[in-house]
Parts: sequence; C-alpha cells; structure tokens
Amino acid sequence: MQQAIKHLQRELSSIYQEPELSSVARLTISKVTGYSFTELLVNKNTIFSQYQRNLLEFYTEKLKKGTPVQYVLGETEFCGLNFRVNESVLIPRPETEELVAWMVEEAAHDAVILDIGTGSGCIPVSLKNFLPRSTVYGCDISKEALRLAGQNAENNHLHVSFFEMDILAETSSERKYHMIVSNPPYIPASEMNTIHERVKDFEPHLALFVPDNDPLIFYRKIAAYAQQHLFQDGKLFFEIHRDYADECKSVLEESGFEDIQLKKDISGNNRMMRAEKKCKMF
Repeated sequence: MQQAIKHLQRELSSIYQEPELSSVARLTISKVTGYSFTELLVNKNTIFSQYQRNLLEFYTEKLKKGTPVQYVLGETEFCGLNFRVNESVLIPRPETEELVAWMVEEAAHDAVILDIGTGSGCIPVSLKNFLPRSTVYGCDISKEALRLAGQNAENNHLHVSFFEMDILAETSSERKYHMIVSNPPYIPASEMNTIHERVKDFEPHLALFVPDNDPLIFYRKIAAYAQQHLFQDGKLFFEIHRDYADECKSVLEESGFEDIQLKKDISGNNRMMRAEKKCKMF
C-alpha cells in the first residue's frame, strides 16, 4: 500500500500541491481499500489485489485529467454524512457546513424548512439529521440533481421531500415554511476566468454563474418567494458572494425583511446572511 500511495502522489504532483496532494491520495486509497484513514495506517503493508490495482489506475487517470476527486470517487463527506456527487451537482463546500450549523442554532426542533436549489441535497439532508423532528423539503430545476438528492436522503436513512421548481419561473403554492435557505448561483460570468479549472471545467455552470448585468437575480426572486411562503417571524438564510454583502442586504431590505445579520466564514470572508419576516404592527 505504501508503494501505491507514493506512486499516486508522484502521478498527481503536477496537479496538486501539499497538503491537498496528500489528502487526495488518502481519499483515493481509502476508496480503493475500504479502509478509514486510521485503518490505512494500521494496514500500511497490505498488498493490493489485481482488481484494486486496476481500480487505482482508473482513478489515477481521471485525477490526472483534473477531474475533482469527489467526482472521481463519486462521493464526499458533508456535516459528518456521506453524499453521492456527480457532475450534475456542485461539490459541497465547508463554508456551507457553517451555514447549516447557523440554521441548526436558530431552528425550532419541529421547524418546516425548504432548501431552494438543493443540488446534492446536502443542506436539507444534513438539517434533517440534526433536527429529526423537522419537516424538510428541497427543490431544484434539475431532474438529475433531484434524483441524486433523493438517493442521498435514502442512503443516509433520512426523510426529505424533494420537488422540481424553477425559482425564476415559480408559481405560487399554499405551503408555508419556518425557514427557507438557498446557496444560489452568485458568481458573475465575468469572473469565470478567475475560478480554479477544477471548478470551472467540471462543476455545473447552471449552479455557479449569473449574468454580469443582474448578479443578484436569484436573491431577489428567492426573497420575494420567501415573503409569500414564510410564516410570520420566519427566517431566510443565504450563502452569498463575499463581495456582494451590501447589495444582498439591500435586496432583503427592499423585500421587507428585518433583523438582517451577516456572518463571515472560517476564512474571514463575508459568506452567510440571515433575515426575518417580521409581523407587521398596525
């Protein structure tokens, strides 16, 4: 096994730098062997079968092409749960785990929650795991994303209801929620060339980029939807572009939301925003 790890690191050294190189190698070898990271250390002298050697070579060739390791292995961890991922959905990020943690802090145990643009389902499935008495929904425009999200809920033995909706062409429904959350597309198209190749070349552009002339289109639409579908005193949570915090706050204020709060992520970037739909006093 030690030789396999060294071989993999040599093959990928032109693509990854440390410590990411070691992390990718550990994830890949763990997938090939079925061992946890701790078990890899204990079983470092394991001899690979021919099948394992072939599988490792298959993964290595995909990684050498720049394919993100999560897509190569078909899975990733988020909030302590395992999620299947493919190129129809974004790879869940640690920053989004921080958003989930914020929601859990503020949620009632029996809250009714909607995630708009659910992708892999990482947000609603994780919320259901942390809030087992809650009723959780997720929606997306992509049928493939909804199929994958449903599988992720089932694989984690958690009940989340998913439905298809294009928020830009949404029609009203009667359902109400205590919380609505979204990590919508927010990267202006003009920033495409500043994005890492592994993101730009492999992750779905539909979930990443917005028009330069209207970068807050999803925030406006979701805020308007939330005003109609949140209970009074309900809360709206967003993940945001670090450079658009003031603009997002203005959108929420113009949509009638109050008590708007901004949080930075672990890297110190403006990343999360939360607002409340207050009762109007007459």
